[in-house]
Amino acid sequence: MKLHLRILSIIILISILVAGCNMPTGGGSTPTQIPVLTQAEATEQETATSVPPTTQPMVTVTQAPATPTATTATTATSTPVPTATSTPVGTPASCTDQAKFMEDVTIPDNTEVLPAQDFTKTWRLQNTGTCTWTSSYALTFVSGEQMSGASPLPLTGTTAPGNSLEVSVPLKSPGTAGTYQGNWKLRNPSGVNFGTGTNASQPFYVLINVVEGVSQLNLGPATWTDNMDTANNWYLLDTANTKFTQGDGKLVMTAKSPSSGDEWGLSNKPSIKDYYLQATFITGGACSGLDHYGLLARAPDTNNGYVLEFSCDGHYRLYTWDGKNYLALQEWHSTSSIHTGANQTNIMGIWMKGTNLRVYANGFKLAEFTDSTYTQGQFGLVIGSTDTNNLTISVDQVAYWDLSGK
Repeated sequence: MKLHLRILSIIILISILVAGCNMPTGGGSTPTQIPVLTQAEATEQETATSVPPTTQPMVTVTQAPATPTATTATTATSTPVPTATSTPVGTPASCTDQAKFMEDVTIPDNTEVLPAQDFTKTWRLQNTGTCTWTSSYALTFVSGEQMSGASPLPLTGTTAPGNSLEVSVPLKSPGTAGTYQGNWKLRNPSGVNFGTGTNASQPFYVLINVVEGVSQLNLGPATWTDNMDTANNWYLLDTANTKFTQGDGKLVMTAKSPSSGDEWGLSNKPSIKDYYLQATFITGGACSGLDHYGLLARAPDTNNGYVLEFSCDGHYRLYTWDGKNYLALQEWHSTSSIHTGANQTNIMGIWMKGTNLRVYANGFKLAEFTDSTYTQGQFGLVIGSTDTNNLTISVDQVAYWDLSGK
């Protein structure tokens, strides 16, 4: 009997031990299996959180959404699980760079400049991306004519998304006449260039026309110069509508009322054949529309010659007058080289050699003509009003260069 009890006790004890090996560890739930990453997955996860390589990252610039989209990581199971990640240092993945061209602040398209002329181009741009522009951003040249512009040029201050700024670069025009364009973009701290347009791929640019100037004539010192300190070299015109006076170091021409005609007074210098004639004019307090002034050249007498005129609204014309007939070599033509309006200074020039005539405004060549109507003569000063009563134009200097030996 004792033997049977002992055997029964051993059987019960073995049953309890076997049952204990399958007992749940708590709450009746099955423990979650820990995923094991493959080599490819481990490498991908490491790359996503490590410092980017030294080579420049490739960035696709697009219109930024209002709120950056959170990134997600996927575990080894099929269910995606959001994972908090930090933005890698130096990558622009957290925001986008894009600009919008607003306006040319200086040097509008097709501005005329002289050869080898220094100038500064300024654009106004708006930050239409989601990154803030700082001094780590720069203006950079990308193609076309660089025109001696330094590149890259760091921006100044900060420009938040939605705000605008002006960016400038000092330039120098090429030394020969022609049309030139230089294309520029912005560069972000990662060295990626961006510009305007839907994909931020378009540059903003400077577009100039380099024109021949007086400097290309290689004139040297003037043969004769009058600084208008006296009226000794001029006939002071005094008619019903026009009066010339001298004072304060200038000769002052006055057209008393608007009329359809021009009136002029000659200098007392002798007749010249081939010469370059130049005068400095200063408009008065009222000067508008086709109010005009200028030079008479190669005049064989007081009623003949070439007449070159500038208007107060920025036009010029060249015509011949034989005492009765007006013949236009150039009707009124607009140019940006003439300073418009009241209280402006303009330098007018006309170059005459044989049948070749060239006209200039403030050192810029405006046009060239061939005409044989007049081969030599005296020169004079011209005024005419179309809009203004008592139009006054002051003449500060007149000079000529004899071209007969050139």
